[in-house]
Amino acid sequence: MNKSRKQDLTPKLRLTAARIFFNLFNVTEMKSRSLAAIFLISSATLCLEISLTRYFSVSQHYHFAFWVVSIAFMGYGASGSFLTLFKSFSSLDRDTFLSYSSFIYSLTILLSFLLCNSVPFDFIRISWDKNQIFFIFLYYFLLCIPFFFAGLTVSFAISRVPKLVNRIYFSDLFGAGAGTLIALFVFLPKGDRGVIVLCSFLALFASFLFSWGHRFIFRFLLLCFMAAEIVLFLSSPSWLSFRISPYKALPVALKYPQAKHLLTRWNSISRVDILESPAIRYAPGLSLLYEKEFPPQVGLSTDGEELSAITRTRDSEEPRLEFLSYLPSSFAYSLTESQRTLIIEPKGGLDVLSSVYFNASQTKVIESNPLIVKLLRQELAQFSSGLYHKKNVQVVSAYSRAALKQEKGTYDLIVFSLTDVFGATGTGLYGFSENYLYTTDSFAHILNRLSPDGLVSISLYLLPPPRQEGRILATWIDALERSGTNPASHIMAVRSWGTISIFIKKTPFSGLDIQKLKDFADKRLFDLVYYPGIQIDEVNIHNELEKPLYYNLFLKLLSPEDRAKLYKNYIFQIKPVTDNRPFFFNFFKLNKLKATYKAMGKKWLPFLQGEFLVPLLFVQSIIIAFFLILLPIFAFRKAKNKIRGFSSRIFCYFSLIGMAFMFLEITFIQKFILFLGHPLYSVSIIIFSLLFSSGLGSFFSKRILGQNLKRNLKRSLLLCASLIVLYLFLLPFLYESLIGFSLAAKIILTFLVIFPLGFLMGFPFPTGIRLLDQGEKRIIPWAWATNAFSSVINSIFALIVAFWGGYNLVLILAAGGYLLALFFLDFSSHRNKSDT
Repeated sequence: MNKSRKQDLTPKLRLTAARIFFNLFNVTEMKSRSLAAIFLISSATLCLEISLTRYFSVSQHYHFAFWVVSIAFMGYGASGSFLTLFKSFSSLDRDTFLSYSSFIYSLTILLSFLLCNSVPFDFIRISWDKNQIFFIFLYYFLLCIPFFFAGLTVSFAISRVPKLVNRIYFSDLFGAGAGTLIALFVFLPKGDRGVIVLCSFLALFASFLFSWGHRFIFRFLLLCFMAAEIVLFLSSPSWLSFRISPYKALPVALKYPQAKHLLTRWNSISRVDILESPAIRYAPGLSLLYEKEFPPQVGLSTDGEELSAITRTRDSEEPRLEFLSYLPSSFAYSLTESQRTLIIEPKGGLDVLSSVYFNASQTKVIESNPLIVKLLRQELAQFSSGLYHKKNVQVVSAYSRAALKQEKGTYDLIVFSLTDVFGATGTGLYGFSENYLYTTDSFAHILNRLSPDGLVSISLYLLPPPRQEGRILATWIDALERSGTNPASHIMAVRSWGTISIFIKKTPFSGLDIQKLKDFADKRLFDLVYYPGIQIDEVNIHNELEKPLYYNLFLKLLSPEDRAKLYKNYIFQIKPVTDNRPFFFNFFKLNKLKATYKAMGKKWLPFLQGEFLVPLLFVQSIIIAFFLILLPIFAFRKAKNKIRGFSSRIFCYFSLIGMAFMFLEITFIQKFILFLGHPLYSVSIIIFSLLFSSGLGSFFSKRILGQNLKRNLKRSLLLCASLIVLYLFLLPFLYESLIGFSLAAKIILTFLVIFPLGFLMGFPFPTGIRLLDQGEKRIIPWAWATNAFSSVINSIFALIVAFWGGYNLVLILAAGGYLLALFFLDFSSHRNKSDT
């Protein structure tokens, strides 16, 4: 009986699947290969966007993801304005126009990259070279060009066949989601030399699909270009390599006499270089009393900076490893016995070597970059004496904060590694970069991973006037107070000529612990900074500063009465950092800019390296977007008066849904980093999940909202806002309860959690286009432009809001955007008629 039922059901299932496939692609107005071509265009676009963030990470000093997103949407928005202004293009043959625009898109991907790569632009040079300001605008313009032609292709298709906007928008979003997944693997075959060619090839193939029914000569030309790009990809010439700033650590180290570059490796998240250089003498804070021979080291650089060292050893008893006991951080090993040690982000492995040298019974390593682990286990295994192959050394390759969240064991010593050979020469200002490791929430969790007498060791470079040193201490104090302890009895610190080492113990430091610290500092000529009961005459003796800055800072932060005054009056922002506002390096205060300028030696470069670069780029985007959005309106000024009000309502509606979508996307990317285990996984999975679910929502929106269109759209907007508020309470539960699942399971869970909201978020845009189709069709490209320009501005504005209010506020504003959009739906006479 059951078998016969299954046999009857099978043909029905096949028929249902066939109908779904037919509905998705087999339509008379636009053939399936054209939808597939739009899919490829969007895949190339998102892959190019993510690849450009890697380009900036390597060529400059930060990924500038928010700027790349702004550039991409600026190009998309400009395409809509272009089609609005030049109506003559609407009379062209659809497939001919699409094949030419996608072909030009393919060419401009390569050309704009080559031009940008040859421009001598560097953020570091802004402080003394005014031409760099011009180069910022030049970069913006050059990188906008390919996105302009990508947007031109999609917006032209939507404006010519608005009745199929749900299918076109589905192909667009689904292709964009696929592009984020392609970006995970695009650097693996040829590194940086194959990425741009692959993006160009996807667009070229899209042009071939658009031109299928047209002249053979053009299709033959496309085949020739495709063959040429395949050859270019396989040969990978050097002129396709990403240019690296000459001020980054890698080029600086290679300028030393007898310096030698050994190898370069790529993965999806980094470029790793190994080099020999006299600059590589890595022993942060080494006592000035150490005069013996130093062991050979090779440099390890990530993305051209973060230069650390791999030390050559034959065994842990080698005499030249004695220098490890002259490091300030080595004091921690004298306070623990069994020494079950956890080391966070050791890069070249110096702290791992120290753990082995001091006979730790067990050493666990958390290293976020799997490529570094692979190099130390393979190519550099012999040089490092198989450091990562030792029986008592366990290595976990995962995003450090996520790995800590999954950690269930306890440790006698947890070490935060200090890396970067040139770290002490930097500004210490990376204000717009997030860091979830240095937050109160992270430190509170680390305290729970300590054994009863466990110890945390963290070292930092001295960068007076103190800012990162003060903030790290303030954050630890906040974490200790949350656990119900008195921080003053749980903290000690020593200072060398260039570093400060802070030690935090789960239980109060004993008199014996304090005496050990005094003896250690006196023997190695380190300066005492703080211990419970310290006196002022015990500090600032060996490595003398003009004032006992660090002693004074510790005393004020450890005093509840003085702490509030310090937070208010101190030149830098050093309040504790939370997961909601994870900008550890955001040090600047608006009311202290003049004093900060003087403290920085009257240089304004640090402000641009800090969070003030974001408002600068925000203003730049507003200026450009302002003119490009208003230009079509001026073209319509001679039209009927009703179009003016009509345009303002369109502007508000499409701007608000663009803002809400962008705010939610950026916040979800940040909030899922800890759950998924790495920023790249979060970017790829969140964007794919949102775009795929929104694409499906777009596809089915016409069917779902077919009756009483406006009323049902209002309900869906209200439901979007309600779900966003619900997610504010749901997501923390998700992190805490499901963090221990496997990566595959967490990816599936992330997709399932996001899908309902993403599906509803696919309704507003295509439905708005269909409403316009009932009235003024000619304004559809301008609506597309408005939505894109809103994304331009709000991709940056979301970061500014997060600086001052946190990501939860960004999410609340996203809900508000959907609610406000309800009040601007009256731009069509369609009312509540059935959508037939």
